[in-house]
Amino acid sequence: MIICNSHNFAVTRAQKTGGTSLEMYILESGLIDYANDIYTLEGGFANWEEFKEYSEAHDNLKYSELPRSLYGQDSLASAQKTFAEIVEEGLAPSDMPCIGAIRHPLEWLASLFYYANLRRTITAKKHLSEKGSYTPYDLEMAKEVSEPNASFDFVFDKEWDSPEVQASLKPQTSYYPDHAQLFNIENIHEHVSEFILSKGGTVSGRIELRKSDNDPTYYLENLSSDRKQRALEIYEKDLIAWEKAKSVYA
Repeated sequence: MIICNSHNFAVTRAQKTGGTSLEMYILESGLIDYANDIYTLEGGFANWEEFKEYSEAHDNLKYSELPRSLYGQDSLASAQKTFAEIVEEGLAPSDMPCIGAIRHPLEWLASLFYYANLRRTITAKKHLSEKGSYTPYDLEMAKEVSEPNASFDFVFDKEWDSPEVQASLKPQTSYYPDHAQLFNIENIHEHVSEFILSKGGTVSGRIELRKSDNDPTYYLENLSSDRKQRALEIYEKDLIAWEKAKSVYA
């Protein structure tokens, strides 16, 4: 989250949309007045330079190696506040210009599927090493979420009403106001570079934080067509926002 009062714009972040990288572009751009502007990054670092130094020393925040302070809804809550929350807390006026990133809903779901299973596998292996066997919860989750269709049914049907699922799967566009300028993740460098340069800032190069080996192919090829259609209906507003952003560099 960034509130740039000096240049009159905010940056808010939906999860799994390259938001950490987007924030770093802005923080390195020279547009931030650290005496009057506000920014929050995950992990409790003293400043963005410390965060960047840590990232560069740890494979650009490779997800499988993150400490607990750098992943999870609780750890990211202050960094991923919605624009509505920012306005409600009095940090920005409701008409402040806002930028953010947007992803195709199906690829976004593929990313959530990948990370949920990566974290599940890491935890299960830890339990096996420490206890000599998997826990009943490990076995249950392996059955429920390791395959795309089963995972989809688990979160959208069995667990849809749980607060944790609602928080994890709320639409990307719920993080942004209707007037936000959104950047599709595939062209985030081009979008944010143009934005920064238009305000007199600088761009030193491409930024990619929180790297992973995530390939959406398995999820997309194995999720049934009816479930894909249902997802696109649920996240229709996200799809429209992604298509609009992508058309700029089509």
